[in-house]
Amino acid sequence: MNRLAPWLIAATLSLTTAPAAQALCLYRGALDARTTLLQEFADSPWVVWARVISAEQGETTPERDPWTLYRLEVISAFKGDPPSRIAVFTERNSGGFYMDRDAGGPDVGQDYLLFLQPLEMSGDGPPAARGAQRVNYSCGQSRPWREVDAAAQDQLLAGLPRES
Repeated sequence: MNRLAPWLIAATLSLTTAPAAQALCLYRGALDARTTLLQEFADSPWVVWARVISAEQGETTPERDPWTLYRLEVISAFKGDPPSRIAVFTERNSGGFYMDRDAGGPDVGQDYLLFLQPLEMSGDGPPAARGAQRVNYSCGQSRPWREVDAAAQDQLLAGLPRES
């Protein structure tokens, strides 16, 4: 049994440790939670279909991870009354939500379905992010619009009367 112990420990760790490239997915205290459109719709003050028009990158400092502030044009608001132009802030870490082309820079011109929350920022946050929003759950229902299936689009347009 002693010869099996190191193998068993290594196998167990490989099953419980997330790869470095995987996002940290924590939703209401649950790791890797699977959310529904209805759950995130209920959680989010704003639910929008929006187009990326620009992005500002922030550098790493001893106090802060690198970050990106995306500027978006709202095409349609499914919940809430956002202005026609909004900003969405994300830190460039395992919990971030990126609107990028496969690490090739910001996804300018592309559309996204976004479930948004107001950004609650500490005093040391970047001034550019003041008044910005953040994605409700980076591993949830927010995604490129091209990945939103017809049934989900119908639910959003109907105000989400049924569970997805």
